[in-house]
Amino acid sequence: LVIAGVLIEDAKLPELIELGVRDSKALTRERRAELARKIEELAQAVEICVIPASELNARSESLTQIELEAMAQIIGKLKPQRAVIDAPVGPQAIPRYVEALRRRLSLDCEIVAENKADARYPVAAAASIVAKVRRDEEIKRLHQRYGDFGWGYPSEPKVRRFLREWYAQHGSFPDCVRLRWRTVQRFLAHEESSEYTDSSTLAP
Repeated sequence: LVIAGVLIEDAKLPELIELGVRDSKALTRERRAELARKIEELAQAVEICVIPASELNARSESLTQIELEAMAQIIGKLKPQRAVIDAPVGPQAIPRYVEALRRRLSLDCEIVAENKADARYPVAAAASIVAKVRRDEEIKRLHQRYGDFGWGYPSEPKVRRFLREWYAQHGSFPDCVRLRWRTVQRFLAHEESSEYTDSSTLAP
């Protein structure tokens, strides 16, 4: 799990747009890597929180709670006047999420939390780009240890093959697999691989 925050002056937001910063999912990996370097040069500060799957497995909190704590840590370090968040909960749950986030902060800042904020706010898109680039770097490091299992998405044949072969050989999954993901649970229940629809199976 990788979460990033980018602190930037409002006056420089147009420069993010000029760079082509937008929804990270609409960009190639190569373009994201190029933009991440420029974002870090333009920003006042960048904070990245990396939580390996082994830690996620060891913690009892939900993924949403873990993300909430990581966001609070990042905001606490960056100390923005306004924080724009790509909310990881549904629209009806956003007010409760924001209130829970406020309780974890020791500073007073405006919080804007929306679904798909990275498609509407350049600063949120910048943070998403930085996070995805760091995630790719972490995945590459895992490749050195486990071999090329793809990029960790269940739609990839490499990922499904890796899970099958590793489990067949070891009777368990390696530390890079988050065990509570529905994808893994479905795998363990021997459902068809074509039914795997979760957003991610492997995490750094």
